[in-house]
Amino acid sequence: MPLFKRRDDDGDGWTVERMSTGELFRWRVRMERIDNILPQYKEALQAAAREEGQTLEEYVEWAANLSTDRMHETRGRIMNGRASQREATLYSCWQEARAAVQEVQYRMEVRPGKFAWSGR
Repeated sequence: MPLFKRRDDDGDGWTVERMSTGELFRWRVRMERIDNILPQYKEALQAAAREEGQTLEEYVEWAANLSTDRMHETRGRIMNGRASQREATLYSCWQEARAAVQEVQYRMEVRPGKFAWSGR
């Protein structure tokens, strides 16, 4: 699985992952929610997008599709003091962008052997 971009297996827009507890959750990117990004983060994301030669929308979509492994690797670098201040700032911006544009659902057992997806 690539570190920088996740794809859904069914072509329905949902990416299914497993939490550390073994429970399943799924997410998809809803770019119509881009206006939910707080202004101070949006400003930093716009600057990063310009540096990468991308629009804000392209950059936010890229950040929203970063793999969990990539996010954990970056967080680990920050916690171990190996990341630059810029990388730490961008990580916070990526987290904000993901929270704003990702729709997340958790698989819940509603009856014995019967499951449903629930979330925001």
